[in-house]
Amino acid sequence: MELIIEGVIHRVCKPIEFDSGFRKCEVHIVVEDGQYPQTIPVEFLKDDVDEALGLTVGANIKMRCNVRGKEWKKESTGEVRAFLSLVPWKYEILEPKSIRETVIEDSKKNPPQVDDMPWDVQG
Repeated sequence: MELIIEGVIHRVCKPIEFDSGFRKCEVHIVVEDGQYPQTIPVEFLKDDVDEALGLTVGANIKMRCNVRGKEWKKESTGEVRAFLSLVPWKYEILEPKSIRETVIEDSKKNPPQVDDMPWDVQG
């Protein structure tokens, strides 16, 4: 299954290397979702860890990710848990918005307030 994520790079975490030589690096992407932005972790694996370390915090990014899931069973208790991970296989750094585009978007989010003062302050 594939998922497309578009947002801003918020954090590039320290890579983890396991005894087996397997490496992974988690990158957090902030995706605008109305009033409540979402922070989505994606995992760069193996040789792609070097790609993750080259990313710039604050950059706009669009990524295509494989959705992976795995079940894990704790033998001592029989407890079963399922895990989900997003693994990017292709990404592009998007051009930053111009100052004009940013101002227009901000003005739409925060429209000017009507002046409700009872007196006229025009000269």
